[in-house]
Amino acid sequence: MSEACPSRALLFSLVVLLQCCEPAFCAREVEWVTGWGTEHEDHVFEGVHVEDGGFCVVGKCGDPDSSTAGGFVMKVDANGEQEWLTVLGKQGFHDEARCVVEVHDGFIVGGTMGISERRSKACLWKISPSGVITWKKVLDHKKNGAIRGLDTLDAGSFAATGYVASDEIRVPFISDESTGILLVSNQSGDIAWQKEIPFSQGAKVSYQKKTCVITICGTVWQESFEREHQDAFLIQFSVDGKKLHQHLYGGADMEQCFDFEALPDGFVLAGHKASHESGNWDVWLVRTDSEGNLLWEQTYDQLSNGTSKNIFDECYGVKQTSNGGFVLACGSGIEPDHVSDPDSPDNLWAACLLKTDSLGELCWTYVFHKPESGHNACEWVIPHGDGEYLMLLDSDHLGVAAPSNVGLVNVSDN
Repeated sequence: MSEACPSRALLFSLVVLLQCCEPAFCAREVEWVTGWGTEHEDHVFEGVHVEDGGFCVVGKCGDPDSSTAGGFVMKVDANGEQEWLTVLGKQGFHDEARCVVEVHDGFIVGGTMGISERRSKACLWKISPSGVITWKKVLDHKKNGAIRGLDTLDAGSFAATGYVASDEIRVPFISDESTGILLVSNQSGDIAWQKEIPFSQGAKVSYQKKTCVITICGTVWQESFEREHQDAFLIQFSVDGKKLHQHLYGGADMEQCFDFEALPDGFVLAGHKASHESGNWDVWLVRTDSEGNLLWEQTYDQLSNGTSKNIFDECYGVKQTSNGGFVLACGSGIEPDHVSDPDSPDNLWAACLLKTDSLGELCWTYVFHKPESGHNACEWVIPHGDGEYLMLLDSDHLGVAAPSNVGLVNVSDN
């Protein structure tokens, strides 16, 4: 057989490959799009798929020019219709809801609660299935703090991570000058134990029931390669708080980690990285084995198919798909101080969802970009159903309340 006529086996392999990893900007099926929020500027941080088929999301709301904010917890049904919205905190103070897990009789929410006009402390709330605040637990610590990540341990307890002893009342992307914490609590808010971790902040936490190990991810400053830079970390503890293992990921560039997920055979971490030469962020995905050893890493850029070299591509959430791949919640656009062409649509941020295979090879990118209407950025993604993904957006135009709401875009992979 001549080389010009490929074998049937080769043709079959090519067809399978094309089905698994389609062109990067092919269209996905959008099931529904909606937006909800308060009468203030709303920012969503994360959410969960609820046992009844709906979704519970958390965030903060406030006036753009104000130094104060309120936290919010919102429940929508399986079709994106709002069922209830509960605002946390009181006017004139700074409150944020940053993370949420579902428990058998409602939700545990973590964040920060204002205790005065200039002070906020790490806080936990219990929310009923109908949105009523059952209890709140304010941690006793110096300066400011926040809970950044939650995971359940069993039917009666959960783990939480975050930071304390910070000078900043607002919750920053990364809290550098603070003290990271890990705690275990029952569902009544009684803390079994709390300890410091050797990093300034815990970003997210996950409990592996098979090994009874609690793992935390985050970002840490390092001084190596003759310069200061940021790396990602994983640190592991036993259920009674004994430190087990610690790993760093990154190099001489700036690498930031905002989310991770425990897998049956390791972990996947996500965030973004920037070289010291370009200064532009690219989406960054890292895969490790069960011992924390690096298996591979991938970067992705120009997600919105823009033409400017000044585009930032950022990632704040990662989840594994049912077929062993990954979906990443991303935003793509140009920061105001990097704008060179004031008329470019790249100046308006786009919400992006990346789907990869199990090795991090890009399968497709779905882009929600409405430059004529305003900014959009995907802050979180919730896989659910059969190949469906709910994108949680900061959106300037989805929803009826000004100036911005929580955008919900339900995308199907079928």
